[in-house]
Amino acid sequence: MRSKNKKIIFSLMIIILLLIALIVLMFIGIIGKKEKCTNEITKQKSSVETSQIIKYYKSMVADYEEARHEYSVVDINNDNIPELFIYTHGIIGNYIIANTNIYTYDENLGNDDNNYIVFVGTIDGRLDKDTIFYKMNDGSLLSVSGNMGYEITSSYRLENDWIVRKNYTTKQVEEYMTGDKEITFMPCTDTSLLDEYK
Repeated sequence: MRSKNKKIIFSLMIIILLLIALIVLMFIGIIGKKEKCTNEITKQKSSVETSQIIKYYKSMVADYEEARHEYSVVDINNDNIPELFIYTHGIIGNYIIANTNIYTYDENLGNDDNNYIVFVGTIDGRLDKDTIFYKMNDGSLLSVSGNMGYEITSSYRLENDWIVRKNYTTKQVEEYMTGDKEITFMPCTDTSLLDEYK
């Protein structure tokens, strides 16, 4: 009887071990598929060289000749596809305007007529000595606005080809926050940022 029970217990242990091994193998397969899908999506977004994307951005920036337009170019989410920032400020009619439109290059969303440049969102607010954008190493964008000892910070991510604000804080501080890399803006009439982009 004991021998029979030992065989049953041994058989159950073998079955349990096989099930665990099967679950582990399935989990490894799911992770591998997920990484493969992510890599394929990144590859599909652009089949052209970064230098060609910069040329498209250059032709777009050339359309903004007035002094109230400035631009920058930075890869927000570390996918090797740079994003184009167009900052507009000033008075138009009776309205004071201060916002930054952000564009990216995506062959899944654009079309041949606009060279696949797609609008991904706007961040409102004036960029000046009191407000600075930072590109963060984790693939996010940080906006820091400081005045008279108060600081407003917003964190943004590019998700599903749209700029999404993930965090917003306002507090009294003695020293304003800084990010990993300050984003420089230039007048649209000066294409040196695009010429030097690597």
